[in-house]
Amino acid sequence: MNIEIANRLQKLRKENGYSQEELADKLGISRQAVSKWERAESSPDTDNLIILARLYNMSLDELLYDSESDDEIRERTIDKENENTESIHISDGTIKLTDDEGQTLEISGGHIKMKDKDNKEIKMDTKRKILSVIDGIILCATLLGFVLWGVFADGWAISWILWVIMPAVMSIGEAIAYKQITKFIYPLLVTALYLFLGMQYSLWHPYWFLFLTIPAFYIIFEPIDKYVLKTKKDDEYDEDDEYC
Repeated sequence: MNIEIANRLQKLRKENGYSQEELADKLGISRQAVSKWERAESSPDTDNLIILARLYNMSLDELLYDSESDDEIRERTIDKENENTESIHISDGTIKLTDDEGQTLEISGGHIKMKDKDNKEIKMDTKRKILSVIDGIILCATLLGFVLWGVFADGWAISWILWVIMPAVMSIGEAIAYKQITKFIYPLLVTALYLFLGMQYSLWHPYWFLFLTIPAFYIIFEPIDKYVLKTKKDDEYDEDDEYC
């Protein structure tokens, strides 16, 4: 299920004065199932969609597509197809990165701005601003280390490894900020370490075993991240339902 329909189901539930628990009782399902619908993690089956439409006194089209007419739906589809694709534009000291949804990241005069497809500024959250500053510092440190290592230690043949490890170092801040261990790009760290040991000390064998730690990393930490994220989302929905 896409996020638009998920948001629509949540909106309709609230407009009709139901909590997730109450709606679940009406449908004969668990509250967790309703919560997953509204998080776009799963979709109602046909029977439940029919019951929801009757419960809210509307047709299935109205349930899934709000009050848009066929012409409006076609127009929205055409607009999406005509949106700008990803692009990079540099002029007058300004760098603009545009994604396929029309959002733009603008870097100019040391300032970073996010704009939507209508050219309205999107406020960046505090975490993202801090991470952007940290990433800039790491980028500068990587460049400085690359040059110093190459010039003073004649390490041009190896110092490029710093560029491999740089994204992994950047991801540490994101993992800490969003409390998700798997946001840390562990495979890059392993790759950089293996290349360094091999190129500097010819330890290609037996240090290939380092790559075996990559699946172990995700086997251990992915369930932890999923549990923490699920608990956080459930808590947010429970708090939200208190105000329904």
